[in-house]
Parts: sequence; C-alpha cells; structure tokens
Amino acid sequence: MAMNYAEENIYVLIFMRLFGLVSMIASGFIIRDITRKLYIRPGAFLKKVSLTQSILIVLSIGDFGGAFFVQFISTWMVPFHSQLLGSVGSQQSCVAQGFLSTFFYSLSALSNASLAVAYCLIVRLGWKDKDKSKNRLPFVLTPFLISIVLAVVPLFGSNYNYNAGYSCYISGAPAGCEFDPNPQETCIRGAQARTMLLVAGLIPTLVAFFILTVAVVLLIHAVLVQERRMDQYQRAGRSRKMTMESFYQGMFYIGAFAISWIPWLVYGFKEYIFASVHKPSYFVMLAVTPLHGVMNAGVYFRPRLKAERERNPTDSTCKSLMQVLHIKCCCNRKSKEGAGDTPVITTDQQTEDDAEKGDEKKIQTNALAGDPKTATINLEAAQNAEIGSEK
Repeated sequence: MAMNYAEENIYVLIFMRLFGLVSMIASGFIIRDITRKLYIRPGAFLKKVSLTQSILIVLSIGDFGGAFFVQFISTWMVPFHSQLLGSVGSQQSCVAQGFLSTFFYSLSALSNASLAVAYCLIVRLGWKDKDKSKNRLPFVLTPFLISIVLAVVPLFGSNYNYNAGYSCYISGAPAGCEFDPNPQETCIRGAQARTMLLVAGLIPTLVAFFILTVAVVLLIHAVLVQERRMDQYQRAGRSRKMTMESFYQGMFYIGAFAISWIPWLVYGFKEYIFASVHKPSYFVMLAVTPLHGVMNAGVYFRPRLKAERERNPTDSTCKSLMQVLHIKCCCNRKSKEGAGDTPVITTDQQTEDDAEKGDEKKIQTNALAGDPKTATINLEAAQNAEIGSEK
C-alpha cells in the first residue's frame, strides 16, 4: 500500500519548489546560450541550428517542463479533497499534471539518449554537426513522438491520479489500490496503474540509460582507436590526452543521468515489485530528480568553464562562470573593450580556426561538451600538418 506523506511539514514543499526552480533556471541557460550563438549574425534560425543544438534545445525543454509541472507546481494541481498542504486542484488538473510529467520527463530521458547517439555517430562516422545533408528530424522527433505515446497510454483506464505523495502521477485511486490482490474491485480509477508504471515509466527510462551508456562507450573507443592510428605521427611518443578528455566528459554525462534517474528507478521498481514504498528512497528521489536540468547544465558548460579558467587563471571562479554564462554583474571581468561586451572565443571557434590553418596536431574530441562542434575529430587537419595530403 502506498504511503501517505501529507503529514510531512512545509519544508519538503519549499525544497521541492526551490530545486525545481533551480533546474528550470539551469535549463533556461542552456537554451539561452544556444539561441545566443544562433543570433550572433542575422539570418534564419532553422538554417543555422545544428544537429546537436536542436537535440539540446528539446532536452532542455523536457527538463524545464518536468521541473515546472512536477516539482514547482507540485501540490497546486492535486485535488483539493486530498487535504494535502497547498492542494487546490481538481481531478482534471491532476490528470493534466500526470500527463505532462510523463511527457516532459520521458522527453528529457529519451533526448539524452538521442544526443549521445548523435555524438557517437559524429565521432565514429565523421558526420558534420552542421551538415545539411544529415536529417536531424529523426533525432528530435523520435523522442518527442515516443514521449507522446508514453503519456497518452495511461489515459486509457484513468491511470493518472493522486499518488499519496506531493503530485499526481500513474497511480490508482484510492492511492495504492493497484497493489491489492483484486484491484478491479478496490480501485475506483487506475486499476492497471501498476502495469502502466512499468510500461510507461520505468522501462523507457531504463532503455534510455542503456542506450546512452553504450553510445558513450562506443564514442570513447572510437577516440582511442583514432589516437592509436596517430601514434606513428607523434614524435614525442604516444598520447592519450583526447581519449582521457572524452572519457571524463562521457563519465560526467553518464553520471548526470545516473544521479538524477537511478533513485527514481530504484524507488519505482521497489514499489512495483514489493507493492510498498520505502520512505528514505522516496525523499532521495524527490531531492535529486528535479536537479537533472542542473546536471545537464554542468556537463554542458563544464568544458568552457575549464577553458576560461585556463585562459585567465588569476580570475575567481565567479568571474569565470559569469563570463561563460554571459552574465554582467559585479564579479564579471571588465576588459578594455568594454566590460565583457566582446564575446568570448569559444572552443567552437577555436576548432574552426585550427581546422582552417591545419597547424594543430590534435584530435578534437570533447564529445558531449557545451559546444557541439568540438565533438568532431579533426583528422584531416592533424594528418595534413604531418604528411600534407593523406586523410
């Protein structure tokens, strides 16, 4: 039987909404950063957006929507007759919250997997991130369409109900009746909620995690293979610098997903298998799930923050972070050109310069980084610098 947490104090709701707000802000920074790059020069938006940028925008929308409707709104959409603190909604608003939470969180998880696959193909097959011949729609539309299907399926059988927690999700009504021996008799709504939780929630997230992990491992292996091929051209001995950089960035990417979703998977499978709720795992899940947007922002901006710190080692972390986020405040660095108005040279721009000059003997493999073009391997520039013609 599901536990009822309506007796918990107001601090749980405060922290939920605070964490949800922080996640929404972090996701907003990712969208803002991408659109800022696209509008540096006048032109059509859709013509300039790259494959990975389009996926990142959809991913961030999923994180933003999930944090807003589940953590930030939380009890406001719960039916008022539940007597939960702050519940002022109705059964219709409860169904809407369950539908939107399933859609946005599925969109976030599946877009993470799609992004990892895109980076893997860019590195292994030599795709160009802004190559117009490569259709980006499958990478964007597939997570969107699957998320729509996963959100619609629980509507059949009225499986979106108040779950005796702090929001509405896939649950029976009254809460926990789906775990009874005869749920058809005891449930007013959502008698098949237990099966729906597995089909529309747990399995898709687990599959997305598996795809993401495999794609990152294949990406790192591709970088290692390319560096091994370059060993014969290295006068100073073999180097695995790019492999290690890709490994660390890939581990950050997997870790961001795991920290956010594994507690929810553990909680969900415990509820499904044992027909009971473990209170500590429930609160751990409440604490970390809304931080997925923050985790993604950390992975996205980490390479640029690291590069900014290396370029300006005397600056404080605050200055470097504000510079990367393009925020003007008291701790931001003021240059002679005008207090940070001049755009910072990004890793993306440095990649293009190196490819044009052909004077850098390196493999650019900051896969899954904040600047998507750094996920390409510049073998042509590296080998032309050494042997002049061979690709």
